[in-house]
Amino acid sequence: MYAERKVLGNGLEGDVPQDELKPAVIVESLRSLDTQESSAYQLDAIEPALSPADLPARCRKAFLRHMIAQLPDAVQNRIRALRQNQLQQVRIAEQFFREVYELERRFYGQSCALFDARRDILDGVLEPPVQAENSWPEDALPLDLEGNEELRLLVGQLPPVPTDTLGIPRFWLTVFRNVPQLSELVQDHDEPLLECLLDVRLGYEQDSYTVTFQFRPNTFLHDSSLLLTKRYFLQHSADQEYPFQFEGPEIVRCEGCHIHWRDGSNLTLRTVQSRRRGRARSVPKVMPRESFFRFFAPPQALDLSLADEKTKLILGNDFEVGFLLRTQIVPKAVLFYTGDLVDNVNETATDNGSVCSEIIEAEQLP
Repeated sequence: MYAERKVLGNGLEGDVPQDELKPAVIVESLRSLDTQESSAYQLDAIEPALSPADLPARCRKAFLRHMIAQLPDAVQNRIRALRQNQLQQVRIAEQFFREVYELERRFYGQSCALFDARRDILDGVLEPPVQAENSWPEDALPLDLEGNEELRLLVGQLPPVPTDTLGIPRFWLTVFRNVPQLSELVQDHDEPLLECLLDVRLGYEQDSYTVTFQFRPNTFLHDSSLLLTKRYFLQHSADQEYPFQFEGPEIVRCEGCHIHWRDGSNLTLRTVQSRRRGRARSVPKVMPRESFFRFFAPPQALDLSLADEKTKLILGNDFEVGFLLRTQIVPKAVLFYTGDLVDNVNETATDNGSVCSEIIEAEQLP
């Protein structure tokens, strides 16, 4: 075997046997290999070049505007033409989303007979025929009562349901309690009234929609307030100042309704005993308290951009609930009741059971 070419005495190259290589030549070759490997490792260790995507949003925007300002005038003009091109696409998108909303409005009307049947089954007016138990496949989900304290408490709180019960008791209350955004609004003292909630429906107008809550006669609401409404106003066009942020119609305002409570039954108020200085007797004082039914009295802001941060936060959450009611809760209520649709905000937990991340998308179980 030959590993190297060598110049012989006659000036010609010849092959030198492997065993005739000098140790110094071998050492030098090994050093050369080490140097090459070290250089390759240093190249791999170099951090990737910084890109605009690594900057915070405002800094990135400022950098890109600076970049464009350095371009030749002709190139900048082409960029302005592309922005105008993009604006025309926004106008097409406005038309698209308006037609989608009209389709949603029309097809909801076709489903009203099904919603009537749902209401009648919930109220016990309609008894459906016997259904096959295995209408669709379901995963086996065993209850880990030993390893989950919260789950054990919830199982212990389940109310007994007599076999002769009509309809489906506590249906809408259970749905609300199963959805984090709605459950946050529901207080313990709201539950007796929400157990009387019979139906939740939508009503579509051209630039708004109304969510109607229908209650059975009860000891909390006057008979004139058995229908409570919440109306959401939509903006179908892009914002004039920020047209490129348009992604479809937005809720820009909402209106609640007046609730006529029976005497002493207002769930949004509580009475506390207040003792003033110099008086031996305590004086009853009415104070506001958290309640789901504050949902029907949202703060009013004709121009949301001018509202204070607290109002913006309250209305932002309200708009999310309004969107959720329209697109998920009302049309798919039974799936939230059964767990076929799970809004897994609190899904991922650490080994000790604490929440470590939030997942906001709905997951449909098979």
